[in-house]
Amino acid sequence: MSRVQLSLISLENYDKDAAAERRRPGRIACERLRCGSGRVVDLSRTGAKLRIRSLFAPKKGEHRSLVFETVMGKSAPFPCVVMWVKRTAVGVYEVGAEFVELDDLRQRQLTEIAKVHAKRTVLRDVA
Repeated sequence: MSRVQLSLISLENYDKDAAAERRRPGRIACERLRCGSGRVVDLSRTGAKLRIRSLFAPKKGEHRSLVFETVMGKSAPFPCVVMWVKRTAVGVYEVGAEFVELDDLRQRQLTEIAKVHAKRTVLRDVA
């Protein structure tokens, strides 16, 4: 018999005092969540980690708009800024994007997207 454990961390309980830390709490590992640029690795109230394929690396400081391709359809655009870029292979990059100017509605939408696409882990019973 298998059990499914959700790795969902509540975005609603995001600790605003931890904003000074490099790694912020509330990151949710995502599955089956894409955007126009590639795959969403994880998501938080403040940003997203993306894995993209491109001939050219995105530029740090570049303003972009992320439209998520969810199981419910395409989302409205989420404005963001590229904070860091790491090349992982030829033509493959991991990108850290920070959301900017999100109103309450966009933050609620982001929370719903994260809940639906939170990575699930199957725990197998060892006999």
